[in-house]
Amino acid sequence: KVLGGGGGEGSGIGTAAAGGGSLSTCKLVTASSDGKVNYWSVSNLRDPVEQVKVNANLSCLDVLQYGSNEGVVCGDERGGMHAIFASSGRDGGGGGGGGSSSKRVVRTIHPGGVFGNKSLDDATSLEGDVNDKALDSGHYGMVTAVAARPAIASNVNSRSSMKETTTSTTSSSMAKGFLRGAGGLLVTTGVDWSTKLWAPGYTDAPLMSFLSNSYDYMSDVQWSPVHPSIFATTSSNGTVNIWNLAISLDQPISGTEGILIDDFSGADSANASPSSRQGLNRLKWSADGRRMAVASGDKMHVLGVGEDVWKTRGDEEGKVMNNLLSRGLIHD
Repeated sequence: KVLGGGGGEGSGIGTAAAGGGSLSTCKLVTASSDGKVNYWSVSNLRDPVEQVKVNANLSCLDVLQYGSNEGVVCGDERGGMHAIFASSGRDGGGGGGGGSSSKRVVRTIHPGGVFGNKSLDDATSLEGDVNDKALDSGHYGMVTAVAARPAIASNVNSRSSMKETTTSTTSSSMAKGFLRGAGGLLVTTGVDWSTKLWAPGYTDAPLMSFLSNSYDYMSDVQWSPVHPSIFATTSSNGTVNIWNLAISLDQPISGTEGILIDDFSGADSANASPSSRQGLNRLKWSADGRRMAVASGDKMHVLGVGEDVWKTRGDEEGKVMNNLLSRGLIHD
């Protein structure tokens, strides 16, 4: 399965290409803000092969690159998260809602916000009945991007001869259509200043929330295509942050202030005020993980990254899982 970028269809907002083999056998998946998810054959783009209706205003999507259930995960304008699976390939059942077609099943992972419907004031008024985990439930407001862990080939950019096998579905179990283990992690960004880490194979609630220090909305997130524990985010304050979950769950390896993209319409970047910065819209890694293309307004910037971002040691996925287990965020 190969991820693609670009606008949505109709009033839509996201595309992703799914499938293997030749181009003529690939499927294109598009989502629109009226909740329609269309599956297309590249050999015939006049009419969709299949359409699924999700009862939400969708804002982003990504393709799950494992298993045979052709999974798609979507975010919506109210902070909700939804998954679509081929009905014959869905494992574990659980949770309903959203809509379906004769071939596919829609499951709402999280409706967004605290307890889905309650406001923050309602939740905090419950005092002892509400813990920090509940208060940090879903996104408040639109989910701007969702990224599923890509499939990473064995020994890609590895510093050692250790062969990576943890991305294989043969060595990891599936639950509710999602891979258990580091390969099944999702990350999302939203207009609520946050980036959230999810493991739907274990729980429908987000595991962690990383808040923007500048309280600006987060615009995009993408996993590294070659490093299993690294992802990058962009924000409306013009910065890029790079996280390595094998090293830290608390701080990005790019520093707390992030990487400031020099795009101030001629202003001196060292003296430019935050209000003069041009926000970033989207990012995309190169296939070798050594560069990132970042869009801001009508400009695109290409950033090179160091070896610590694209070279692996072979044990990153184990370290990620150990970090999550040691904090009690997931349970085997």
